[in-house]
Order: sequence, then structure tokens, then C-alpha cells
Amino acid sequence: MQVKQVKQVKSVLITGTTSGLGRALLEHYVDRDVKVISVNRRRVAELEARHPSVRFECVDVRSAPDVEGLVRGLAAAGALPDVFILNAGINRLDNDATFDLTLYREVIETNLYGVLNFIAPLTRLPAANVARHVVAISSMVRYAGNPYGLGYQTSKRALTTCFEVWSGMYTGTDLVFKQVILGPVRTSIYTMDEKLPRWVLWIKSLSTASLTGTVRAISRFARTRRKKLIHPWRAFLVFSAMRLARRIVPGFLGGRRTLDGRARRLIPETNATAATARR
Repeated sequence: MQVKQVKQVKSVLITGTTSGLGRALLEHYVDRDVKVISVNRRRVAELEARHPSVRFECVDVRSAPDVEGLVRGLAAAGALPDVFILNAGINRLDNDATFDLTLYREVIETNLYGVLNFIAPLTRLPAANVARHVVAISSMVRYAGNPYGLGYQTSKRALTTCFEVWSGMYTGTDLVFKQVILGPVRTSIYTMDEKLPRWVLWIKSLSTASLTGTVRAISRFARTRRKKLIHPWRAFLVFSAMRLARRIVPGFLGGRRTLDGRARRLIPETNATAATARR
């Protein structure tokens, strides 16, 4: 069976549209008269009132049964979109002075399982004669990493692995698996700036992309047969250099100090030890 390729996006499903990149993508497609299905875990009255043409679905992407119900409902109604942009994601400071398993699990369940919960029902649907593009939003942290946001780093590396496997397995079929590997973008997800050292902020500024430019790049990429978008390319160069530096210089960007500058796991000085030292 010949699969008809997407030449012009007429419908798109986007997760995580209440703010940041997801909201900017929603507004970009609405302005171009594309049918948009917006999936969020909570309703935002202001957003829904501003965009009455959008179909808003209140679904927690962490819930596999709820996501499967959404996908199967769309399929039954003949309303599956041309493109899925699985954007929902959060970032938490889960590995600073101590490892916070609760925060780590929250990030993994949203960033990783919030995507996988869509893939499972999509791969079980009968094959169609129209290609559907499934786009995951990954990150440059897979190259250099952020030791303080360990859940974010782990989830994005796992997403990249999954989509690299699926893009090969499903080549030539009606499912086209694609990934966007982003450097820093000026959105609200990057919440650690006030805690980062100045030199880290300087490096980050070298690779930060504008929100408008990022939306345009993803929109162009979503309708092509390309499997991977790295944006911006300068971020790839900066993060690759950081990764190389970590291998050459022990402890470089390795998180050996907490974000407030304290050495990690110092043995407390007791009164007896202090007295001995003074002698």
C-alpha cells in the first residue's frame, strides 16, 4: 500500500500548550488556519477564550489509559491529526545538595511517559494510507547534561534513544518518528537561571535561541520527511565542547559543588577535631 506523504499540515495535536513553546506553537498554527488539538492536564480559561477554533482536551499525559482513550477516540471519529507535537515537559532541580526522588519521578512521568503513552496506542492502530508525523521535543542536555536537573537529562536521553529506534523501524510506513533536539530557548521551562553561576549563564547565552525562530524551525521541520532537527546549530557546538571538556578535565561541569558553591559531602568538623587542629 502506497502511503501518502504530508505536504501541507492541515491538522496538528500539541501537548503542553498552556505556556512557553507549546503555546507559541499553538498560536503559530492557529494564525495559519490549521486545525489544532491542544492537550493539557488543566484547563486555562484565558487560553480557551482567546482561541475558540482550537479543540481543547483536558488529559493528563502521565495517564496511559486517558491518553489511549483520547487517541482511540480521535481515530474512531476520523480526526487523527497529520502531526503530533509531543511537547509537554517540565524541569526540576532534583539533584543538587541531595537527590530528590519525588521530583525526579515527576519529571520522568511527564517528559518521558507523557510521550510514550501516545506511542503505544498509535502503533496499535491499523495502518493508514496517510503518513502521520510524530514529533518529540528533546534537548541538547543529552550531549553535555545538567547534573542538577537529572530527571530532565535522563528523560531527554531516553526519548532520543526511543525515537532513533522507531524512526528506523517504521521507515516507509504511515508513522514517521521525528525528534527536535533543542538548545536553550527563551521559555519558562528554564527556571534555574537565578541559581546558576555567571560563567554557566554566559555559556548558555551563547546557545540560546529565540522563541519565534524556534517555532518557525519546528513548523518547517514537522511537514518534511527529515527525522531530526538540531536547533540552533551553535548550541550543538557549545554543548559538544562542554561534553569534551568534561572528559578532559576531571570534575568540569560535573556538579561536584552544590549550586550555592558548597563542596559536596563534607564531613562535619566536630569540637574535638577543631580543638586538635588548633593545637
